[in-house]
Amino acid sequence: MEHIIIPDAPREIESADRIYPPEYEGHFSRLLIKREEIIERATDLAKAIHNDYKGKRPVLLCVLKGAASFYLHLLEALQDLRQGFYTEFLRLSSYEGAETSGTVKARGGLHYQDLTGKDVLIVEDMIDTGTTLSHLIPVLKKEANPKSVEVCTLLTKRLQTPAKCEAKYVGFSIPNQFVIGYGLDYNELYRDLKDIWVISQKGIDFDPHKLHG
Repeated sequence: MEHIIIPDAPREIESADRIYPPEYEGHFSRLLIKREEIIERATDLAKAIHNDYKGKRPVLLCVLKGAASFYLHLLEALQDLRQGFYTEFLRLSSYEGAETSGTVKARGGLHYQDLTGKDVLIVEDMIDTGTTLSHLIPVLKKEANPKSVEVCTLLTKRLQTPAKCEAKYVGFSIPNQFVIGYGLDYNELYRDLKDIWVISQKGIDFDPHKLHG
């Protein structure tokens, strides 16, 4: 299925009605994708996944933490379609601040035998360089020997250099800007936003230690 392209130029999209924690005031340069658009797109992706896996029970492998919100809505949409599935979770990281580090760090456990002989669908928040998946997929194939491995991602970022890995199911293609919200973070902040925003310089410069709790 074709992905939805979010243009480089700012969209005419109303942001005054969006809600977010008051400590984030001024931390966004613009609203990129509304929550309602995301949920609608998750429903569309679920229909495509259901068509491909009808009669099967794929393992939906959520890459934490960023994909958690998207994963939840994707599962709900699949449930509405009466699609069976298994759930697994893995925490990886290839980001340090606003830049991709180029290396992948595993921070969560996964029992590879739970994937052996099964159809695995990796659920990601975003693919930009593809570094994370280009490391993860060969490891899964070697250690788990699944029946198949595919990728579903909410976002792909348009870069000059092609990504090292592509997804079969894509929600939105977005400009090469650092985005936050709906599970996406900057130094562990902004995951609690309902929508997806482009971070502002104030947001980048903000010291998280100023927050309480």
